[in-house]
Amino acid sequence: AKGQPPRHGTDAVIEYYFETDLQAKPTLKEDGSVDFFNLNIINHCEAGELLARLHPEDRGDAGSDVYGNKISPRSVKHDILRFNKNVRQSDDKLELYAIESGHVTLVEGRVFVSNLMEVENVDTATGNIQFDGDVVVNGNVCSNFSVKATGNVEVRGVVEGADIEAGGNITIARGMNGMSKGTLRAKGNIIAKFIENASAQANGYVEAGSLMHSTIMAGTEVHVDGRRGFISGGHVSATSLVSGKILGSEMGTDTVIEV
Repeated sequence: AKGQPPRHGTDAVIEYYFETDLQAKPTLKEDGSVDFFNLNIINHCEAGELLARLHPEDRGDAGSDVYGNKISPRSVKHDILRFNKNVRQSDDKLELYAIESGHVTLVEGRVFVSNLMEVENVDTATGNIQFDGDVVVNGNVCSNFSVKATGNVEVRGVVEGADIEAGGNITIARGMNGMSKGTLRAKGNIIAKFIENASAQANGYVEAGSLMHSTIMAGTEVHVDGRRGFISGGHVSATSLVSGKILGSEMGTDTVIEV
């Protein structure tokens, strides 16, 4: 008499092609020092990029004992691919692809792609931000950090001596004190409550409540029409128009306007 042992199968496994555990970890430089400004908290992805693949479970094969009774293989885990917007599934339901370029994350077991990145502050907790899409900062951008986005950048707090670069518009709700080192560069427009001790360059227009000791270059116009509306110190240039209420300063600070 002879039996047939069962062939045990394997559990389903999902293979992710991006980092699923995004803990803020400083980058180690070649010289052994630590770079706290680049913390690797963003998973960039391109439209059409493979994000995940499901390896289905193998249920195994039943065996039999010497009496011919069936011996079942051990049970295995079944799994499926879960996803949200901006992700498409292949026809065989075994692969996930990005529909849009942006930032891919795993949220409660679901693959999620967003072209909007939202953070509270840009500081040592986030490091520098470089994102393919729009960036919204609910708080402040701290000194020596940078934000680079292919879309728009909106800062709802203040900007210190930081660098911000946008493929669209830059909007700063509470203004910028650049500490003589901060820069703004936008392929669209720049709008801020005030700009002080900073450099700003826009392909479109620049609009601010006041400009102080800053270098401003606009592809079209500069509007300083806020409640205070003064341009004091610095160098302001535009292609067609510079508009403001007060030019210069009683302190005798050089204020250069070019149109």
